[in-house]
Amino acid sequence: MSHTDGCPCGRSQLFTFKTKETITVDRPTFERILTLLIGCSANCEYFVTHEIFVGAAKDYLSTFDNLESRKALALVSVWTDTSTETFEELADCLDSAIQSIKFILAASAGGGND
Repeated sequence: MSHTDGCPCGRSQLFTFKTKETITVDRPTFERILTLLIGCSANCEYFVTHEIFVGAAKDYLSTFDNLESRKALALVSVWTDTSTETFEELADCLDSAIQSIKFILAASAGGGND
């Protein structure tokens, strides 16, 4: 957070607290937050799409009949079982946050100054 000489110590120029329940954020900061969330969401999609590779690796490992490949297959299976659901939940949360911010930006574009 940036400060100026005329800004009291600890007070941000990017947002202010009107009440405990209300925070005023300038549009560029809000849009930056949206951009970061969109980037995070895109990264989640990147990880989820790699399930194709993981599936192929599991198929390949299952063709070998030795202890090491069975261990590797078990490890990949555990990772796949837990990570897929986790990534999907994360992507859903990020999408919800993005939609909320887009709604606020759209509503504030046509509104007055409060």
